[in-house]
Amino acid sequence: MTNQDIETFFAVLDHGTMTAAAEALFITQPSLSARLRALEDEVGAPLFHRGKGLRRITLTDAGQHFLPLARRWQNLLAETQTFAAAEKREFLHVIAAYTANQYILPPVYQRFLERELPVNLWVESMRTDQAVSAVARGDADMAIVDGGLHYDLQIEAKPLFREGFFLVVPKTVALTEPVEATTLHVQDEILIYGQPEILQWHDYWFGVDARPLLYADTPQLAETLPACGKRWSIIPAGATGPYLRMFSNVQVLHLAHPPAERTFYLVTPKGRALSAAAETLLDDLRTQIQHVEGITWY
Repeated sequence: MTNQDIETFFAVLDHGTMTAAAEALFITQPSLSARLRALEDEVGAPLFHRGKGLRRITLTDAGQHFLPLARRWQNLLAETQTFAAAEKREFLHVIAAYTANQYILPPVYQRFLERELPVNLWVESMRTDQAVSAVARGDADMAIVDGGLHYDLQIEAKPLFREGFFLVVPKTVALTEPVEATTLHVQDEILIYGQPEILQWHDYWFGVDARPLLYADTPQLAETLPACGKRWSIIPAGATGPYLRMFSNVQVLHLAHPPAERTFYLVTPKGRALSAAAETLLDDLRTQIQHVEGITWY
């Protein structure tokens, strides 16, 4: 028994006449009759009542018993085809820094998925050391991390883009750009201490013993707070767009002496070329970054 035999059986069953079934299969009626006879010979019994005067072909008792078997065959074929299609799809495993995945990469992922490539995208957020280790083990195709790279012979790393920092503060706070750090009050600061460049900037201008209003290790934890009172925060350039979309009462200002830019690196397994899908995603990232002030592609 073949897939063609099952296809013939259901064409006759669904359309009710040999003529309609033959047309649906794009074959002649004699070819259909030959297929059906071959199937019935293999089964050992007629499957359909057919003859002159019958307006619609119906199943015989043998056909009724054969129907569940044909359904199982049909379902198994569909599962096999689904499995084969899935095996042909490529996995693209991308690891990125938390802030990159939160603010910079979401529109890149969206644009990539809109292409409907035969690729399953797998995205994770990790610290730099975790991401590098995953790439070195071959568990990820690439990582986009912000510095802190450790030496490893199993990886290749190259600068991808650099990102600056801006001041976010309520619109009710009157400041002149570029803003001097000396005009800001540390007691109103939301300090994102998990970003080394911001912490170094804070320590330089206010001292290591100066206490801000709030310590937060990521920009996400500080998202809702700068919109209130006189609170202010230094945030990465990639976060400015999302902040402005979330809050209508905040402003993003340039600093006279901002924190040092941070550099993002592309980390890949040593000696392994990027797939076409990975190159496409990086092209989409490059396009996305061109529209973000404060981020420069290398």
